[in-house]
Amino acid sequence: MPRLHLMGTLGLMLVVTLALAAFYSWRNEHAQQAALTRITQALTIQQHERLTAEMQSAVGYMEFLRRRTEEVLRRSIVEQVDAAMQVAQAIHEREASQRPPTEVKQLIVEALRPVRFFDGRGYIFIDSMQGEFVLLPTAPEYEGRAGMDNRDDSGAYVMRGLVNAAHSPQGEGFFHYRWYHPATPDRMAQKLAYVRHFAPYDWLIGTGDYLFEWEELQKQEAMQRLRALRFGATGTIGLLDAQGRSLLSPGDVAIEGLLPEQMPQVQRHALEKLRATAQAGGGFVEYDWPRSGAAPGQPLGRKTALVTTYEPWGWVVTTSIFNDELEAALRAEEHAHADDAHQRRWELLLVVLGSLALGMLGSLAFSHWSRRLFINYHRQLQRAQDDLRIAAIAFESQEGTLVTDAQGVILRVNRAFTKITGYTPQEAIGQTPSLLKSGRHGPEFYAAMQAALSSTGMWAGEIWNRRKDGVIFPEWLTITGVKNDAGQVTHYVSTLTDISQRKAAEAEIRHLAFYDLLTGLPNRRLLIDRLQHALLSSRRTQCHGALMFLDLDNFKLVNDSLGHEQGDVLLQEMGQRLVAAVREGDTVARLGGDEFVVVLEDLDPQALTAAAQAEVVANQMLQALSQPMVLSGHELQSTCSIGVVLFLGLEVSVQDLMQHADLAMYQAKDDGRNRVRFFDPQMHASVVQRIALENDLRTGISENQLRLYHQPQMDARGCMVGTEGLVRWQHPQRGLVPPGEFIPLAEDTGLILPLGQWVLQAACEQLAQWAQDPQRRHLTVSVNVSGRQLRTTDFVEQVCAVLRRTGAPAHLLKLELTESLLLDNPQDAIEKMAALQTQGVRFSLDDFGTGYSSLAYLRQLPLSQLKIDQSFVHNLGIGDLRAAAIVRTIVTMANNLGMEVIAEGVETAAQREELARNGCYTYQGYLFGRPVPVDQLGPADPLTQ
Repeated sequence: MPRLHLMGTLGLMLVVTLALAAFYSWRNEHAQQAALTRITQALTIQQHERLTAEMQSAVGYMEFLRRRTEEVLRRSIVEQVDAAMQVAQAIHEREASQRPPTEVKQLIVEALRPVRFFDGRGYIFIDSMQGEFVLLPTAPEYEGRAGMDNRDDSGAYVMRGLVNAAHSPQGEGFFHYRWYHPATPDRMAQKLAYVRHFAPYDWLIGTGDYLFEWEELQKQEAMQRLRALRFGATGTIGLLDAQGRSLLSPGDVAIEGLLPEQMPQVQRHALEKLRATAQAGGGFVEYDWPRSGAAPGQPLGRKTALVTTYEPWGWVVTTSIFNDELEAALRAEEHAHADDAHQRRWELLLVVLGSLALGMLGSLAFSHWSRRLFINYHRQLQRAQDDLRIAAIAFESQEGTLVTDAQGVILRVNRAFTKITGYTPQEAIGQTPSLLKSGRHGPEFYAAMQAALSSTGMWAGEIWNRRKDGVIFPEWLTITGVKNDAGQVTHYVSTLTDISQRKAAEAEIRHLAFYDLLTGLPNRRLLIDRLQHALLSSRRTQCHGALMFLDLDNFKLVNDSLGHEQGDVLLQEMGQRLVAAVREGDTVARLGGDEFVVVLEDLDPQALTAAAQAEVVANQMLQALSQPMVLSGHELQSTCSIGVVLFLGLEVSVQDLMQHADLAMYQAKDDGRNRVRFFDPQMHASVVQRIALENDLRTGISENQLRLYHQPQMDARGCMVGTEGLVRWQHPQRGLVPPGEFIPLAEDTGLILPLGQWVLQAACEQLAQWAQDPQRRHLTVSVNVSGRQLRTTDFVEQVCAVLRRTGAPAHLLKLELTESLLLDNPQDAIEKMAALQTQGVRFSLDDFGTGYSSLAYLRQLPLSQLKIDQSFVHNLGIGDLRAAAIVRTIVTMANNLGMEVIAEGVETAAQREELARNGCYTYQGYLFGRPVPVDQLGPADPLTQ
């Protein structure tokens, strides 16, 4: 038999060796192919990264040129105005002492009239600081006329803006406005003017030019720079315009300036593919392209390009490179892998031969050893049968195992037994299991165990045992009797499992079910149980108890400023302070968030005395919680509001008690926080009334009970220029409900969203109607926007949908925002306002000056109007110089930023006159009319009546 075993071993070894050789050969070939694939991918990624880097560089350069357009224009117009000022000053210094002022003025005007620059577009204009045209070379017929009320198509007052700019220091008198371009006399374009004050005649002298003309110069400079850029051996940058015309093609200059249909077929197909990729959002694309300098008939090259769109100029930008730049590196890698594969095959052959030789030697040695083993096998077979019968039961699991004889003497233990009990085999063998007794079980326990073993041959159950170090632990013990062929018990096999962790987990589960994980205080479930017990105890003893609801004041501020982790530390500290402040035996629980509940028992039978006792405990808690603590290096002083309700017996349910305590707590917050309030039935009535009003408001919105009132906005001539749309609620029973009653409720309940949507819809419908009325088609309507509305993700889509649905002119709709609203998330507000501004919607900043907004944000916000708060207007006309100075500052700042100004709360003629003296010419207030239905509005222009 050893000879057959030798032959089988050699055959098996040969098959396995050849199989392994074939497997490793196949795996090497597969690995080589995978490596070549990875190299190809890596080279492609490098190519894409290079194209991406060049694209970023090109787009960055275009963005740099575009952004400096206004800077270049500013320098140019400053040079022209400074030169004109020098001419005017020279004429004045030379002639003022010899001629009348009228002649000197005329000399200056005629000297500057023929001046032209900027390809003939630029000219010098002169206006008086009172708003009259002195020199206007493009329209001399207007010279001598007043132009203070001239406005561009965005509504900005041009002359007023220029006058305000002239007051600025030299080099800062710039003003943005829109005016007609000579090439497009029916359409306005953005223009930048620079003016200086000519003091001798109280003139302003200035000039300006159109921004897009200077942007065209920047485009030409960009194309010249990009034409010269090269990367790699064949990398170039190309440009297409919005119509697909080739603006820049360094690889084929002949197609520059041509549309796709004017190009050869190959170029046309490639550019159409690039343009389609740009329209789909950009990305990488491959296409065929003629090689530079290639003879006719030569094959086309394959190129890879990265395509994107530069939106400000409407250009399609491409960075491209011929793919064959990768082939040289790829061929070198293929040769290297081929050489390596040849060497690996020789190495594998040598390894296989060596393995076969070693295998044969090993098989011969193994055959000799197995021959001796076979002889000893029969000798040990009988002895091994006993061992195998015991081992099959004793060691078939990984639990702690011990084997005893029929008298209970330990014969064998495994490693798990030593790990669990601490006793080594040497210490346990020869002893009995009483070695592990804990002393927690009496004789009857062990008698029952022995009875079960005698009757059934096994026992299983929980038992407390003692480790070697004296620690008592719970275990699950199973004892099984081993019988021989005659049915007599020869051994006992015991398996034991340490269930300490399971017991701890069960205790933890019980704790988690009834205690708060963060603070270790009782949770709602345990609180309800203890409160029910307190109610029963109160009925039995006829002593009052008290339920207290506590809520930390301004806890959200801690979370927002220091983080939730520090907020958790604060909650843990507050829980510990509460436990220390109450009496022993009282319950302190945490409901969740920053809400805690305290249950006091065994108060006085008299209600007043019990209330006084509860108030003492509540004040102790207020004092304890108000002590300063340090979080993240910041000293913090927290306060809380406490609501208290007394109880006696089962007169009130647990749910009602908790509701009453919650109402009292909110009353404490409403009364200023950091105080104690007892439940008053009137609180419940107030809540019920509030719920009824909320339900009525929901019904009012759905049943069209809302009305839009209009308060007129007037200019200095007394003509109406627009209205502010204000919502009113016509309740069927209550009548006209003031907005002060239902607007705060709508904000709290979220009804402000459908309410604001209704106001926006009604205002746009009114604008659409006025668009058909020649007398009122110019009127604007302003509506207020709440913070909840602005924070909705689809706010822009909602406004645009209403404009499309109603057909209202978007440029006549003004959305009024407050400073505090914009402070919540200024970047989100700027993005949404800018998106709506592109649709023509205008924005007004309400209650300006009463908040804390940054002037930097004010500069970034796309506003068209500032609304002076009525708190500043109230003190005008009574000699308040500070109020007048504030108004004048706001007007000057608005004019410099190209914004309109309107004052609200104008109630007297003296206030209106003071506003006009300080530069504000648009008003709103009771002097001109209260909010009324649209059919009660007066005429738009009373001067024409």
